[in-house]
Amino acid sequence: MNIEPFVQAAEQNDFKLEGVIVYQRGADVARHRWTAEEPRIIYSVSKSFVSVAVGMAISEGKLQLSSRITEIFKRPQNEPRWDSLTVQHLLTMTMGHGAFTRPQSLDEALAYKLDKDPGTRFFYDNTCTFLLSVVLTTVTGLTVRDYLLDRLFRPLGIPDPEWLMSKDGYNIGASGLFLTTSQMALFGRFLLQRGNWEGRQLVPAGWLDGATRTHVPTREISSKPDWDLGYGYQFWTCRHGAFRCDGRDGQLVVVFPALDAVVTINANRYDYEPILWAVWDFILPQLEAALCP
Repeated sequence: MNIEPFVQAAEQNDFKLEGVIVYQRGADVARHRWTAEEPRIIYSVSKSFVSVAVGMAISEGKLQLSSRITEIFKRPQNEPRWDSLTVQHLLTMTMGHGAFTRPQSLDEALAYKLDKDPGTRFFYDNTCTFLLSVVLTTVTGLTVRDYLLDRLFRPLGIPDPEWLMSKDGYNIGASGLFLTTSQMALFGRFLLQRGNWEGRQLVPAGWLDGATRTHVPTREISSKPDWDLGYGYQFWTCRHGAFRCDGRDGQLVVVFPALDAVVTINANRYDYEPILWAVWDFILPQLEAALCP
């Protein structure tokens, strides 16, 4: 694959890219780096790892989508909205909290007011994923990172990743995981293979099939292309039959199931939407052409 047109567009438009990896049909078909590869915070790509952990815990019988949060924590809130909040509401960002927040403790998160009934409105908020992290630790006795060490990270060849902690001892969940571009690309391959890695089914394929499809509409919140097509279980759905994980400064894992392909990008640009659109313009046509007879 000739990645030079994408590279030129990135440099001409000051995308502040650090690295890109394109994988298709069992091999890396293109790589380019602008900076030396090293672990860096991947911001909200972390959320998708929490989704995988929740799927594993459900498959192990430790959780259900319908599990109520306050019952798991054994901390009734005496407030109907909080007491009706479930794992599924957190996965779909429909807990009913209407302000973007980054709680640093469970006490802080449980003090927030829910303005809407859970399940009735999408609002992207780090609190949902932080609460999922606390749920996972409560039912397994392990932080999300430690729970995933032998279930995901080490099988993928990611031996000991750093994941930032809250002040009360939980992985932040919504952010805080440090990975290299290559390690993010391994996660993308795992997603493309529906949870199968070297013959082992690490998470049920059905979980990833469900997690990566639209469960709630997002157009009320965003009119931007690829942010207006819906949200799954801590994954975004987007155009061209793709789904993605994305992070604040242009951390992207874009999976194309029909094209047997993954595009992985690390960047350092806050308004990173044009980076994704450049993938459509310069990389997608070559992925499509590669599958033509």
